Amino acid sequence: MKSHTEEETKVEYIPEHTRSLKVTTEPQSLETANGALELHTLPDTDFWLKTHYGFERYNGHVLYDEIEGDFEAVTELTMDPQYTFDQAGLFVGVDRDNWLKTSVEYIPEGPSHLGAVVTRDGYSDWSTRNADSDIFAHRLQFKIVREGEDFLIHARRAGGEWEQLRIAHLRCPGGQALKVGLYAASPGTEGGFKTTFYSFEIRQTGENAE
Repeated sequence: MKSHTEEETKVEYIPEHTRSLKVTTEPQSLETANGALELHTLPDTDFWLKTHYGFERYNGHVLYDEIEGDFEAVTELTMDPQYTFDQAGLFVGVDRDNWLKTSVEYIPEGPSHLGAVVTRDGYSDWSTRNADSDIFAHRLQFKIVREGEDFLIHARRAGGEWEQLRIAHLRCPGGQALKVGLYAASPGTEGGFKTTFYSFEIRQTGENAE
């Protein structure tokens, strides 16, 4: 969604503009209730390529807009995870082999993992920090800021201080719109889980905000 006036530099997608978002993989269910977006994942969905685990997945659920140039994307969510590695957060994609995601990933026996996966040229790497299981009792916010080919990744409990999780670099062809969206996935084969997204906004910065 390209913006050319001051009034159009920020788009708040939930609840009014959810239908403008494209979907990579249709989830088990997706509905708007009480001003929020509820997404229930399918099992065996994930974003991960090659490195270490010996499998590849590029079939997670992303609801995205196509954004050119610099931006700041923020979402607020709660999760009701059920199975190992159930995850939800933000996703930015250049193409199948170059993308990043930030989320909290559920580990039943704990601790869970808060962090980011950055994939370049078809190889994924994962940076994490431990997160207590009580993190899922709170609303969480994720933020990705694009500055050229650099991406600043942050997270926090709603109302708290932003924590920088990573600064990453992706090769972005000039003028190419990136897929920027909220996402959820369930890598396990047992079943899915529900994420409630309370907000998702993208603020374009730099030349594309003029």
